[in-house]
Amino acid sequence: MSKNLEFDKKLSKKSSKKPRVSRIDIPKMSGKEQLAKIWHSAGEQDISAWNFLYVFVFFAFLFSVLFVSLVNLQIVQGEEMAKRSEYNSIRITTVPSYRGVIFDKNGEKLVENVPAISAYINIDVFLNQRLEIDEEKLHNVSDILEEILGDKWLMVLEEDEHYASIYEKIYTIYSSDPYLSNILLARDIGNDMSINIKSRGEELPGVILEDESKRNYIHSQYFSHILGYVGEASTSDIGNNEYISQNDTVGKLGIEQYYNELLAGTNGKRATEVNALGHSITGSSYTIEQELSGESLYLTLDIDVQEQLYKILTTSVAKSGAKGASIVVEDVNNGEILSMVSYPGYDTNKFIGGISQKDYQALLEDKRVPLLNRSVAAQVPPGSTFKTLVAAGALDAKAITTSTIYVSRQGYTFSSGAPFQEYANHSYGSLNIVQAIAKSSNIFFCETIRNWDMDELVPYLSAFGIGEYTGIDIPGEMPGRLPSPENKIYLAEHGSPWLDAIWYPEGDSCNSVIGQGITLVTPIQMVNWMAAIANGGTLYRPHIAQKSIDEDGNITEIVYEPLGTDIVSKEALDVVKEGMWSTVHSNMGSSGTLRSLGQEVAIKTGTAEFGALNAKGEYEHTHAWIAGFYPYDDPKYSFVIFLEDGGLSFDSLPYIKEVLHWLIESEYY
Repeated sequence: MSKNLEFDKKLSKKSSKKPRVSRIDIPKMSGKEQLAKIWHSAGEQDISAWNFLYVFVFFAFLFSVLFVSLVNLQIVQGEEMAKRSEYNSIRITTVPSYRGVIFDKNGEKLVENVPAISAYINIDVFLNQRLEIDEEKLHNVSDILEEILGDKWLMVLEEDEHYASIYEKIYTIYSSDPYLSNILLARDIGNDMSINIKSRGEELPGVILEDESKRNYIHSQYFSHILGYVGEASTSDIGNNEYISQNDTVGKLGIEQYYNELLAGTNGKRATEVNALGHSITGSSYTIEQELSGESLYLTLDIDVQEQLYKILTTSVAKSGAKGASIVVEDVNNGEILSMVSYPGYDTNKFIGGISQKDYQALLEDKRVPLLNRSVAAQVPPGSTFKTLVAAGALDAKAITTSTIYVSRQGYTFSSGAPFQEYANHSYGSLNIVQAIAKSSNIFFCETIRNWDMDELVPYLSAFGIGEYTGIDIPGEMPGRLPSPENKIYLAEHGSPWLDAIWYPEGDSCNSVIGQGITLVTPIQMVNWMAAIANGGTLYRPHIAQKSIDEDGNITEIVYEPLGTDIVSKEALDVVKEGMWSTVHSNMGSSGTLRSLGQEVAIKTGTAEFGALNAKGEYEHTHAWIAGFYPYDDPKYSFVIFLEDGGLSFDSLPYIKEVLHWLIESEYY
């Protein structure tokens, strides 16, 4: 038996006796001695040092986890968390800027801003603490809003952006931008809808009505294709332009779109303190960035001219039976557009706040295609107006001179025996270039190109802008088509099986120089090349905007560089101008009805054939063109009238006469 066991037995026997208290002297020990004794005691109690290592490893692991989490939050997700934190405490909302007003050249207002009410929804009201949408609550509100707003909320017409419901619209926008507080539902909702929303306020939590402004197009029909209209910013608008944000109003067509950044100005920002659920704490807000109004824009157009020419064109289309029409008047000395009318127009005010599906579908199904801006986008054969360019190029290249004579006769054929003739198989006899322009001789120009080279003519046509964009400051312009051998072969090999993949030096070249074949131009191209002929060889960039003025009154002139100078020699152009003058004022010309206008004008007519042939081998459809400039001695304006499927150009002379008579009587020269 061990000594310890004997000691325990003795102790247990004495435990029943009353203990005696006696003084015990405890020796004093240093700190080291105490630690040594504790360690010795631990060792005597069989406690291993590895236990302390386990504890150390455990706490080290916990510290590592905390450290990694901290690094992830501060560095990896730091920017995102900072942003979320900011938006969870301060809600930043956009203050729309005042859109610039648009005026004509004389300061007459064409577009203005008028009061309107817009409907928004505050998405914060539908979010839980995890920032997730309460779908049932949002569905209920969306259903009521669809009942009240009808189609008014369907504002975006882009093909890639249609919403099946208000709920889908809100959910999609919030998913793309979770920091957006107020989501636009509809602009310009009107008093009835506004009253209905207010009366059902308890059923529509989060729905906000804001007093804003909308565009009003004062002379909508006359300027529809020029001014365009505005609408809600689409996903593509936001993605393609850094300055555009959700809920912004942006230009969709015309001047509104082309100069959107200038007109839009800069939105402001307002801050509101919110709680964790995104609800306002104080109910008040403060401005952190002041909005900057857009600049006002002054155009080169004259409202009086635009209105009068639209009325004349309306009558002309009705009398001629044309499908549509265009008139353009350009200052030959700088490219400023005095008037540009495309008929029929449409009411752009219907697009403000969202056009109804019924109205939009009616525009799409209208056979007259009112949404087409014919002035810049109608690509059609130019007919005999094209001979002015061919004449200028041939004279400049010395392929012909004023002494060159070709004979206009019946029975004219190519070397292959294929026939080629004047209009209605006329015969004009011996002609020089001036007479050929006045008579519009097909055979003279065919002989010219047969004795020249199409490849040498093509660069001249390009220099006058054929097959090229003029760069006019209106979206939607089309380039037309240059009648080159390369282009014909390309078309034949890429979707035009009715064409042979070969250029016929006689047939294709002769068709091209009289404005047929694969040649396509637009009215803006034609009025621009007529201006270059009139001014002696400078091809200006046609434009509609003249200057802008900011809210402080600072004026910025908009500068446009010419597209080309000295395109051909002045001597060559003088001959062409003489031929155009002779069309009106000589006995050989066919447009003598224009002699009594009070100013001498120079013109070239063109009847462009298209479509299928009838049983007689004649084209059943023709476009009518008349283009030129005035006054002849000191040209100021070039002009063009285009009647789509409008018959013969000769029959259209009364319409252009009415246009020119009014312009000259009104002292536009």
